[in-house]
Amino acid sequence: MPFEWPANLVPVNIEVRPPRKTVGLNRSLSEFTQAIPSIRPPFGLSMEFSNLSGNEVLAYRALLGSFEGRANTVRVPLFDLWAAGTMAQLGVGGSPHSDGSTFSDGALYLVDDLSGVVVTGVQGDRMITADFGDYGPLLQGGHYFGLGDHPYLATGVWWEGSVATIRCSRTLLSDYTAQPLKLRPTMIAGLPDDDTGQMALKFGYYGSPTLDLEERFDEPLF
Repeated sequence: MPFEWPANLVPVNIEVRPPRKTVGLNRSLSEFTQAIPSIRPPFGLSMEFSNLSGNEVLAYRALLGSFEGRANTVRVPLFDLWAAGTMAQLGVGGSPHSDGSTFSDGALYLVDDLSGVVVTGVQGDRMITADFGDYGPLLQGGHYFGLGDHPYLATGVWWEGSVATIRCSRTLLSDYTAQPLKLRPTMIAGLPDDDTGQMALKFGYYGSPTLDLEERFDEPLF
């Protein structure tokens, strides 16, 4: 099971590397090069932290130790400042009690992501649809979104009223049935090697480490 990302560790610089692995790369006698996308390539993350001190140093040490090299994984947010939808826009949906009822004045719980926007699709699909209802057309090409703990990149979005047809990069990793769509995606990731992310403390007190992560799949993909 993955452990959770520490809330007080927020990178100042982040590079999200969307799926980019290809297969079948070859060159013909006419110098024509052909490559096709890999079926299930991983996302990657590179994060830079600035002057961690105090409890941040301790949290980073605990984070790095929890990986135990490549053995363990973390559930990490993409920290995407270009995320689709502000908190005010996401609050339009709200969330009721577990039985579907609301507070006495009709109010709903505050939420930090979409509520009731779902996707159904088959592994390998590249085009999906989702009805955003009262949220309106929040998503556009270039935004990241999530299905479960799998991030995807929207490379094209076409709207008909509240319904979005989304072309995504990479194809769907698994079958989804009424899977909630998240505008603030998370992914399961681990260290690419045992010695990534070590932190040198300046003057023995604060540090500015860089951490590289690569997506791992915590369930079998067929």
